[in-house]
Amino acid sequence: MKIFSIAWRFSRPHTIIGSLLSTGALYFMSAYPQAEVKNQIVLFLLTLISALGCNLYIVGLNQIADIQLDKLNKPHLPLASGEMNRSTARIIITVSALVSVISAYSAGWLMLALVLIVGALGTAYSVPPIKFKKHHFGAAFSITLVRGVLVNILMFLHFQWEIAETLEFPRYMWPLVLFMILFSVGIAWLKDIPDIKGDRNHGIKTLAVNRGSQWVFRGAISLVSLSYLTLVLWGAVGLPGYNTVFLSSFHFVVWVLFLLGSSKANPFIKKDVKAFYQFYWVLFFVEYLFYPLGLVL
Repeated sequence: MKIFSIAWRFSRPHTIIGSLLSTGALYFMSAYPQAEVKNQIVLFLLTLISALGCNLYIVGLNQIADIQLDKLNKPHLPLASGEMNRSTARIIITVSALVSVISAYSAGWLMLALVLIVGALGTAYSVPPIKFKKHHFGAAFSITLVRGVLVNILMFLHFQWEIAETLEFPRYMWPLVLFMILFSVGIAWLKDIPDIKGDRNHGIKTLAVNRGSQWVFRGAISLVSLSYLTLVLWGAVGLPGYNTVFLSSFHFVVWVLFLLGSSKANPFIKKDVKAFYQFYWVLFFVEYLFYPLGLVL
């Protein structure tokens, strides 16, 4: 059980679950209109394995690069706590990267391009000389580019091409892309609030270090509220092939829940921010679970 616990914490499970749900949602939204959902299981599994392998490579590399920083900010992680050594972590991320690239190559050229680009950005996020995470703009840019733009557009087009040999990007996908762009900025901002002390000591210039926890927290809440309200109002514009009543009503309800959750969190209390950040990721999961329903309702 201890080995499982170490592996689970090393994988950063919230990111793994996010990759699993986003891959499933994008596959369904691409395959459903063509009634091919049941006939492309090999394509889906290859894509999923590639996405999870790339995810594990990125989060593992980040932990290897930040062992000393994590001893202050995230002492529960296996490398920071000493439960896993650096050599084992290097083997894991090397195998993960190889599995990801091989699976992507087998799945299709667009998936291979996605994995190579995301892998390069993930490396640049953690490793000098670029090390995007050392500055708040670089960190937010890389996280948003990957989670908000590249995954949602390139993976969807990958499925479209492999299933029907088309690169059509339907209008009903743009609200999801916009939402995930703004939501990913919120991830980049909120994740650093509990780590202000350690980041400041190591010269990591996050927005939370530069502007303070309250400003970052309120900014993230405002930004994500804008994303929810945009999708609520988008329902009045209309989306061909998508239930806009569901689009508006669902996001209004979740937005209210989001505001209620944020109202209970004190940005100056580390435990509160961590709890809210976990809730924030649950809303990320919820979006990928429910957004596809607008196609079938």
